[in-house]
Amino acid sequence: NMSLEQEEAFLAPFFDRAKAGGILVVTEIKAAYEAQLGREVAESTVYRMLARHGWRKIAPRPSHPKADPAAQAAFKKTRRGSR
Repeated sequence: NMSLEQEEAFLAPFFDRAKAGGILVVTEIKAAYEAQLGREVAESTVYRMLARHGWRKIAPRPSHPKADPAAQAAFKKTRRGSR
């Protein structure tokens, strides 16, 4: 759909925002991509484009909002089989 240079120019604002601590949201990128092309594309097209430019999905490991780190540390020290 676009050359590698055109993709790079298209993704530059999104990458700049990500470097400043923002999050890349594929639905936003997909909407902008479709607006530029003038037609709909599959979401996988956007993921492949991001992969071509070295980006991959990285998500933090989920944790429970009521998790108690102190209780977890104490459990690790007292559980059976820990050596």
